[in-house]
Amino acid sequence: MPLLKSKKKKYSYGFKKWADDKSISLRQEMGLFASQPLCAFELCDFLKIPILSPNDIPNISENTLKELLEIGKLHWSAASIPINDNKSIIIHNPTHSDARQQSNIMHELAHIICGHKVESNKLVNNLSGFLRNYDEKHENEAEWFGACLQLPRPALIYSLKNNLSEDDIALKYNASIEMVKYRINISGVKNQLHYSRKK
Repeated sequence: MPLLKSKKKKYSYGFKKWADDKSISLRQEMGLFASQPLCAFELCDFLKIPILSPNDIPNISENTLKELLEIGKLHWSAASIPINDNKSIIIHNPTHSDARQQSNIMHELAHIICGHKVESNKLVNNLSGFLRNYDEKHENEAEWFGACLQLPRPALIYSLKNNLSEDDIALKYNASIEMVKYRINISGVKNQLHYSRKK
């Protein structure tokens, strides 16, 4: 998931609040508190979204496996592939770190939950996830919502209130340090806590 600084991104009115609320409601549906860690693999299971690695794909060639898991393993993260109008599967890169895999899968889950579609004229062999034409609005939404799924506001507030370090938060939520810093900075939770303590 890209976390590089870039020009200010625009979202549909109310999208950020929806993303925060949805990341909490999914936890509640799974019997978790809003501040608890959520495993991307368990969320896939709950939503009945199959998640595969290239090794799980029937009849895939050895050359393709070598390209995906050895030669080109740094060049892809995960892909969501629609298998009909209402269902998708996710294929992910198992060679990445555990924290990176969580982020990769949450990003693809965000595309699916948001209902992002690929135009029919861009589908090739039904592998639209791999061949997805870049849609800036969709990618911005998936980046934001995927990060919310991994580290929702209640998790950040809980962690900071309990004086957890960035390393502690990363370990607790199986996230990268970069993701932790990104969410703390972009969510404004430090300012929220600062003002609440002054009251």
